Parts: sequence; structure tokens; C-alpha cells
Amino acid sequence: MHPLIRIICLIAFAILLQLVPWPVLSAAGALLSVALAWRGASTFYVLMRRARWLLLSIILIYAYATPGEYLPGLVEQLAPTYEGLQAGLMQMGRLAAMLAALSVLLASSSREDIMVGVYLLLQPLRPLGIAPERFAARLWLTLHYVETIPPGVFQRLRQHGWRLETALEEADERPDIVQLQLPGFRMIDVAVLILLPALFWALA
Repeated sequence: MHPLIRIICLIAFAILLQLVPWPVLSAAGALLSVALAWRGASTFYVLMRRARWLLLSIILIYAYATPGEYLPGLVEQLAPTYEGLQAGLMQMGRLAAMLAALSVLLASSSREDIMVGVYLLLQPLRPLGIAPERFAARLWLTLHYVETIPPGVFQRLRQHGWRLETALEEADERPDIVQLQLPGFRMIDVAVLILLPALFWALA
């Protein structure tokens, strides 16, 4: 599938997550579990571990800020509501599903594929003064430095007043030219673009 179509599918999935009920969300979670078992499980684990406090905060905020029936056995001022817990778990499930989809995308796409997708996605914004090639080049260099950053860089950052250019002196030299190979669209890409609006219309 074309890199641009993959990113569009990820964006469409994020929007659809806000429209579907529990059963559909559960089915999406089952499909994503199969995809993660095939590719992306390690990335998903890292993302979930980093987002654990956010997930916990979402549940607590919904549990205590949503009016409804309080859980029995607790002081009313300290008790969460059934409706709040349900809404919090729903939002947590949506975020977990989104992280799972992102993990599959990152694990199944190369850095160049992601760059091509971002570059083409930003093309319609060119009349607004946004240069897709500049954004893509900066993102490419950022990913390049993350992959080639030398050991002990954080110690050198502290020693040199957190100046990033000093810490990256021992990293691999950045390329003078960043080139992107733009693949052509195939029939499956056209089919996905046609089916996505139909899916949104069916769920509207």
C-alpha cells in the first residue's frame, strides 16, 4: 500500500474511533491484536508504557468528573460514578487502539516510507506557505540523529550547557542531500480512497 494511503488510513481510523460503539471497538481491538502479533508488538509495548500515566489520568478524570450513580461502599465525595468509569474505559480503549494502529504503521513502514507519506500529505498546504520538502527534510534529519546519536550524549549535553550541536559532534555526518523516491499509486490504493468515504457515510 502507498505510504500516503497508510497515513490517511491511520487518520481515518483515529476519526472513526470516536464514532463507533463498544462492540465495534472490541472488534477493532481484536483485529489490531492479530496485526500486533504479526508486527509491531514491541513498539506498542513501548508506547503503552510511556502513556500509562495518561491512561490512568483519563480514567480518573472521567470517573470523578462525570455525573451519575456513585459506586456503593464509598463516601459519596470520594466515590466514582458508573457512567464515569464506563466513559473513561471507553476513552482509554480508543487511545490504546490508536497506539496499536500507530505501532503497526511504524513497524510495517520504513523511515523513507513515512517521509514520503508526510511529504505528500502536506502538499495541499503549500498555498498556505508551508513547504512540505522543508518539513520532510527536517523530520528526516531528526530521525537520522535519533538513530545515530552516540552513547553518553546526555552527559555531554549537561557538560556543554545542553547545546545539541555539541552533543552531536560524534554522530554520523548528516547527508548533504535528502532524496525521496515517490512510488506510484496502485489499484488497491485507489480502492481504499473510494471505500473510506463510503465507510464514513455508513457510520454517519
